[in-house]
Amino acid sequence: MDNLISVIIPTYNRAQSLPESIDSILDQSADNWELIIIDDGSNDDTGNIVQDYLIDERVNYYFQKNVGVSAARNKGVEVSRGDYIIFLDSDDRFLPGLFFKLNEINYQEYDMICWEVSKQIDGKLSVWKPHKLEKIYNHLTATFLAGSICYKKEIFLKAGGFDPKMTFGENYELGIRISNLSGLKIKILDQQYLSYSIDSKNRASSKVSERLASNRRLLKKHKELYRKDRLSLSRLEYQLGFLYEKQGNNQRALQYYTKAFKTRPVYLKTILRIVYLKIIGLSE
Repeated sequence: MDNLISVIIPTYNRAQSLPESIDSILDQSADNWELIIIDDGSNDDTGNIVQDYLIDERVNYYFQKNVGVSAARNKGVEVSRGDYIIFLDSDDRFLPGLFFKLNEINYQEYDMICWEVSKQIDGKLSVWKPHKLEKIYNHLTATFLAGSICYKKEIFLKAGGFDPKMTFGENYELGIRISNLSGLKIKILDQQYLSYSIDSKNRASSKVSERLASNRRLLKKHKELYRKDRLSLSRLEYQLGFLYEKQGNNQRALQYYTKAFKTRPVYLKTILRIVYLKIIGLSE
């Protein structure tokens, strides 16, 4: 639908934080949006809380069995009416002026529009800006964090949408596929329009097992692209080593640390982890 932006919020047992996310959309000065809330099987009070918002005909609510955030986002796109889409997590919120600014720049001239983020991770505040990404992203200047980017729906669908098997890093996995589309028109806004908050200890997708499975899938799925970007490959191999070490599997950790070192020998952290694991291995 012309001039309509579809905002998609996937949510699971976020009854306490969801109202703030919804209110941050309702409080926008421009009104050319629809809100689609995909309840991914919540068993808390989410359904009752959302009912109060359905008085506004721009707000839509769908309940489904729990299948994960990626599938929930894809469902949101499936039922959306807008030609442009923004994904917002149910514990984050938009800052004032976002939709006014999108209209001001005539967002329909672009495939992607990215903006700055006010981040709070485990209580620490910082500003996240779109920046030049690695070779695997074709060195695009962008950010793929949910809530910090507006996609042309046509581009999202052309890239294939979210991978339902990714439960961690799914935004940037999608970003890899989008970045490798040709002729993208990207607009960067040098203002903060998202308040992003994480308590990593209570984040389900931060579980080591989830992160490990998603990173292994990432490497397997984009193996050829990673081979062309040794920096990104070494970082991913290091991350796999780190996660195996967190699981207590030092043998597998050492294998991936060694791979990371061979891929990029100047990566100092890798050398330190290899030396450490070999030392404790000799002492056992």
